[in-house]
Amino acid sequence: MTFRHIEEAARVAVLEMGFNLPKSFEYDRFIELEDKDGKKNKGRLKIFADGKGGFVQDWRDTSKKFFFLDGEGQAKPQSKQERQRIHRERCKRQAEAAAKQDQAAKRALSIWQEAKPAPDDHPYLVRKQIKPHGARLGRWKRVIQGKGGNHATLIIENALLLPLFDPAGAIRSLQAIFPAKHPILERDKDFLPAGGLAGLFWWIGKRSHKPGETVLVAEGFATASTLYQQSGHRVYMAFTAGNLLAVGLVLRQRLPDAEIIFCADNDTTAGNPGLTKATEAAAAVGGSVAVPPIHGDFNDYQLFLNGGGYV
Repeated sequence: MTFRHIEEAARVAVLEMGFNLPKSFEYDRFIELEDKDGKKNKGRLKIFADGKGGFVQDWRDTSKKFFFLDGEGQAKPQSKQERQRIHRERCKRQAEAAAKQDQAAKRALSIWQEAKPAPDDHPYLVRKQIKPHGARLGRWKRVIQGKGGNHATLIIENALLLPLFDPAGAIRSLQAIFPAKHPILERDKDFLPAGGLAGLFWWIGKRSHKPGETVLVAEGFATASTLYQQSGHRVYMAFTAGNLLAVGLVLRQRLPDAEIIFCADNDTTAGNPGLTKATEAAAAVGGSVAVPPIHGDFNDYQLFLNGGGYV
C-alpha cells in the first residue's frame, strides 16, 4: 500500500491493530488509543519527529506495529543517500530500543530480587483457585501521562510478580498481576515498560528433561497453574497469543524429542486469536493443540467445572 503522508500510514496501522482513530495526530509524542468498545488506554501511537515513520503499541498483548514512508510509500524514487539515511535512522532506533530493554532487564532483576514469596491467600490466587508456584509479591510502579501532558507515578501494592526469562536463563522483564482491576489502568495486569516479550517465557514444574516427555505451552499464569495442578506436566507461559510461536521455536530447539502441546485460549474475539495462534505455533514446531470446550481458557473451564463460574 502506498502512502503520500505519514498520517495516512498511521491511520491504517491504528485501524489494523483494532483501535479507534485518535482525535488528532501529533509528532514525537505518545498518543493514547482506545479500543473499538471505547475503553481507554488500551494502546498508544507515536509518529517519529522526522515524519518518516512511527508505531502502534497494543497494551492488550504487547504487540507492536511499525509503519514507515519509504520504498513504494514515497512519491519519488529514493536516492542512495536517502536510503542510507533511513537505514541509519532505523539502526539507531533499534539500538535505542535494545538499550532500553537492557535497562528494563536490570530493573526487572532488581525488583524480582527484592520481592517476597507470594502468599497462598493473595486475592488473585484465591479467585483463580491456584497456588503461587514461585510467583513473588512486591510493589509495582507505573508512570502515566495525564491529559495535560504531565506525568504521574502510580504505586500498586501487593502485586504478584512473574519473571520473563530469555533462552539463556536471564530475567529480561516482569509481568505484574494486581489484586483487582486498577481503576486508572483499567486492567489487572501490566508488563514492565520497555521490557521485551518476543521469545521470553516462564515455566511451572521442574526444568529437567526426560526424552519424549510432554510439555505444555499456555498464555497466562492462571491457565498454566491450572494445567500444572491438573496434569503434573511442566507448563511454559508465553504470556500472549502472539508470543506462542516464538516460545514454541525455543522449546523445540531445546527439547527436540518432546511432545509439545499448545493449550489455547478459546477466545470470543474476532478470528479467535488464542486458537489461531496456537494452531500456527503447533504446525511450525510439530506440536499439537488442546482447547477448552467452552469460551475462555483452561482456568475458566476448571472454575466452571468447580461450579464457580467465570472469574
